[in-house]
Amino acid sequence: MRGSDKRYAFSLPANGDNTELHLFESAIDLLSYCTLAQLQGKDWRQVHLLSLAGIHGPAADKDESAIPVALLSYLNCYPQIQRLALHLDNDEPGRLAAAMIQQQLGQTYSTVNAPPARKDVNDDLMVYRKQREAASR
Repeated sequence: MRGSDKRYAFSLPANGDNTELHLFESAIDLLSYCTLAQLQGKDWRQVHLLSLAGIHGPAADKDESAIPVALLSYLNCYPQIQRLALHLDNDEPGRLAAAMIQQQLGQTYSTVNAPPARKDVNDDLMVYRKQREAASR
């Protein structure tokens, strides 16, 4: 959006000094991840969560500017972060963005590429809920 400050995106900081940051393309995917974790008995509040508010393709010059500014800003605010978990969409743009982030930040941070099983985390949540409903009948 024109006029918005891309350094600030939807995020949920971890309770305590956790060193893990989970990345998502959208706020709905981040919130879907929280819901899935809660339904599975996990505490999503123990890790940092950040929506990148969309992704962009790799920059032609492959410099640090190819990294989403929301991610750079978050890492600057939380210097204890050591590990990045990438839950970007399971489509070509999402896979390319995840590879670019791993390439650009893999020397500084431990990274794990953890794409959703379907197109995005929200789709995973919808399928999970339907399966639970069917099983309870």
